[in-house]
Amino acid sequence: MGGSYDSVKALKGIFSTARYMGQMGCEIAVIKGADLPDLRQMREQGQLLRGDFLDAFGRLETAVMQYIGKTDVKAAPGIPFSQKLTALAKARDRFRNPKRLDVRIAAIRELLPVRADIVHSALEVTASFDGRSISTKLQFQNASDAGRPPLALTADQLSAVIRRLNQLAAQFSQQRLREAAPAAPAFAT
Repeated sequence: MGGSYDSVKALKGIFSTARYMGQMGCEIAVIKGADLPDLRQMREQGQLLRGDFLDAFGRLETAVMQYIGKTDVKAAPGIPFSQKLTALAKARDRFRNPKRLDVRIAAIRELLPVRADIVHSALEVTASFDGRSISTKLQFQNASDAGRPPLALTADQLSAVIRRLNQLAAQFSQQRLREAAPAAPAFAT
């Protein structure tokens, strides 16, 4: 089966990249009257938001570890973050307002499954059509509980979670410890 240069050239024209560029990557059916989202741009935005999420969670973990150090709680650096929170909660009597500490720790615990999903799964961009418009979401497969559906967030929702993490980190930096009882002055006799 020999082929000439002309037959290869004809095949290249049929299967050229320019001809199929609109079909490569993400395929969305054309919907009249709806603007099609740029899924590549959405994926890039999702990756940037994911990086911001990881940075914010890192700041929060650093703030928690600083208080663990101030309270003389025994927490090895290699233990999971949830166990560090438990260790910090045991030292609640060292804080001026232990109820605030409990509220902040509870808020962090609610975000731990979100962190697990975002960190330990691949980012997918999904698009859905509700009859009038197309909405896109960032979807992360469930990493912590197989019975739970995948985590699907809009870019705005993920930005709100990032703001919440930054707020919690700032609140931890403002958390006050109780004053240690002053030592009685030593008298020389």
